[in-house]
Amino acid sequence: MIVATAGHVDHGKTSLVRALTGVDTDRLAEEKRRGLSIDLGFAYAALGGAQPVGFVDVPGHERFLRNMLAGVAAIDFALLVVAADDGPMPQTLEHLAILGLLGVGEGAVALTKVDRVPAQRLAQVRSELAEALAKSPLRDAPVFPVVATTGEGVGALRAHLAAVSGARALRPASGNFRLAIDRGFTLPGAGLVVTGAVFSGAAAPGDTLVLSPQGVEVRVRSIHAQGRPAELARAGQRCALNLAGAQLRRVEVQRGQWLVAARAHAPTQRLDVRVVLPGSAPRPMPHQARLQMHHGAGAFDVQLVLLERGALGPGETAFAQLVVDEPLSALRGDRFVLRDPSARLTLGGGVILDPFAVARGRSSLARRQTLQALLADTPQQALSELLGLQPEGVELDRFALGWNLDAQQAAQLADPGRVAVFDDGGIRFATTPRNRGQLTGRLIEALRVHHADKPASLGPDASALAGSVGMRRSAPLLRAVLRALLSEGQVVREGPSLRLAQHRPVLAAQDAALVEQVRERLVAAGLRAPIVGELATALGTDRASLLEALERIARLGHLARVAPNRFYLHATVDALVEVARSLAAESADGSFDAAAYRDRSGIGRNLTIEVLEYLDRSGHTRFVRGRRWMAGSLSTDPGRSSHRQP
Repeated sequence: MIVATAGHVDHGKTSLVRALTGVDTDRLAEEKRRGLSIDLGFAYAALGGAQPVGFVDVPGHERFLRNMLAGVAAIDFALLVVAADDGPMPQTLEHLAILGLLGVGEGAVALTKVDRVPAQRLAQVRSELAEALAKSPLRDAPVFPVVATTGEGVGALRAHLAAVSGARALRPASGNFRLAIDRGFTLPGAGLVVTGAVFSGAAAPGDTLVLSPQGVEVRVRSIHAQGRPAELARAGQRCALNLAGAQLRRVEVQRGQWLVAARAHAPTQRLDVRVVLPGSAPRPMPHQARLQMHHGAGAFDVQLVLLERGALGPGETAFAQLVVDEPLSALRGDRFVLRDPSARLTLGGGVILDPFAVARGRSSLARRQTLQALLADTPQQALSELLGLQPEGVELDRFALGWNLDAQQAAQLADPGRVAVFDDGGIRFATTPRNRGQLTGRLIEALRVHHADKPASLGPDASALAGSVGMRRSAPLLRAVLRALLSEGQVVREGPSLRLAQHRPVLAAQDAALVEQVRERLVAAGLRAPIVGELATALGTDRASLLEALERIARLGHLARVAPNRFYLHATVDALVEVARSLAAESADGSFDAAAYRDRSGIGRNLTIEVLEYLDRSGHTRFVRGRRWMAGSLSTDPGRSSHRQP
C-alpha cells in the first residue's frame, strides 16, 4: 500500500511520518535549514503486513504544489494532516480537491498538535473539519488526534494503517508495465536509478523497458520495491530500478517521464478526456483555455478544447480534448489535474478516455458517442459499444493499447461469437460477424444493380462502389470484404473496375471494333501511349469523333484515361504502377520523385507528370512535399493500407 500525506504547510506532515516510520523524509539541506518540506520525501514501514507500507510525504506550501501533485498520482491511501491550532486551511481544501480529482477515495485524518489547544477549540476544529470533509472523498474517513512529538495517538493511527494494509489485496499486476518517474539519480558503482510508483504490470531484473516518451531502450539491472531488494516491481508499489543502456547517455532522465514496457510506449500530444470542474472551482474554464496539466509525476502545458460547449462552469462535466505542447506518455484511465498557467489555482481535472485523439471531427456527434462508449467500466463493454458505432471497423491493437491491455488480455477481446477480426495492411481491425456479412451482401447487390443498369460497363471502381454502399473507399472493413470477395473469385478486378465473376460486359459492335484497333497500337507503343491526334491519324479518322468514342469506352471501364489527350490499356497502367512500386521499394524512406520516375520509365518529363498525377488521382500514390509514396489501392493492390503511409 502507498500512503501519501496531504494538508497545509506547517501542520506536521513530516513529523507525523517520522513518528510512524522513524524516517526523516526531509532529505534536502534547504529543507532541514528552513524546517519546510520542498520536495517529495519517502519512507517505508513494516506495520505487520506481508509488505511494507510506503509513505510519500508531500510539501504543503502552495509554492510547491507541483511537487505535491507529483507524489499523489498513484497512491492507495491519503493521510490528511490538519493542525488543531489552525484547523482546515486553504491548502487543506486544495489538497482535498486534488485527491478527489485523482480518484483517491480512501484515507484517514490526523488531527495534529492537539496538545496545544483547549477542549473547546478542539471541538470547534472537529466541526470545521467535518464541514470541509463533507463534500470530499474522505467524508467518511476516521479522525485520529495525535501529538507527533510525544507519540500520543500515533499508535492508534499506526494500527489503523496496518489493518487497512493487511486487508487490502495486492493490486493485480495486469496490463503492461508503467512506472511514473519522480526521481532519477546516479549511484557510484551502480549507475542510473529511477524511482516512482508502478501504475500497472510487472517487471523483473533482465527485462528490457523503454524510457518514454523519448523511446530509449534500457535494461533492468536490479529492483528495490517498497524499500527492500526485490525480484519483481509490480503495480501498487513504489520502486527503485537500477537501469543500464547504451543510449542513456543521450537523454536526461527527469520527473514526468515514464518507464514502460515496449508495448506501452506510444507518445501522444492529443488526449480526449472527460473533464470536471468541482463546485468549489474559483472560476469557469473557457474553450481553448491555456492550462497546466499534471499527469503522472509531470506537468505539461496544454490547450483545452471543449467539445460540447463554449465554457465549463463550476460543478459541470464535459468531453474535451487536451492538446499538449510536447509529447507525453499517457493511456486510457489515467487521471490528471488542471491548473491555471501560472500554477496558482487548481481549476479541475478528469480522466483520459482516448490517448490517441483525432484532430478532425473531434466535436462531431459520432466522436462524442465514441467517447461515451469509452467511459465503460471494462474494455469488453467499450469494444461492444464501439462495434455498433463504427461499422467501418475498430482498430483492435490501438484499442488494446489505449486500455493498456497486455498480449493475453488483448487476445481475449476477439471472442469469435461477438467479434470478427480482420487484417488491413498489417493492422488488425474488429467488427461484428453481422456487420461483415451484411456488407458482403450489400456489395454484391450493388454490383448486380450496376451491371443491370450498365451492361456494357466492366463495373464501378472502388470509390464508386464504396459510395453506393455509403462507405469511404479507405474504410478498413470495406477493403477487407472486397479482398475476400476477390480472393474467393466472386468479384473480379479489371484495371480499376470491379465486376461480379459472371458478368460479361458487351460493347456495341462499333465500339468493340474500335477497342481492338486501338489496343494493337497501344500495345506497340509500350509505356508511352500516343496522343489522340496520333491515334486518329493512324486509324484514318477525325480526332473529335475518336476522342468522343474513347471517352465513352473509358467511362465503361475498358480503357484508362490517364490524361485529357491520352488513353492507356489497363495492363500498361499496371506496368506504370510497377515502376513506381520498384522505386519506392528501393528508397530508404519508401518515396521517390518525378525525376527518378522519368529516368526509370523513359517516358519523358511532360508525360511523367501526367502519369504521376493520374496515379495520385486513382489512389496508387500519394504526393507529399514534393515526393510520392505508394498509397495502396483496392483497384491495384488489395493487400496494402493507405492509412499506414506518411
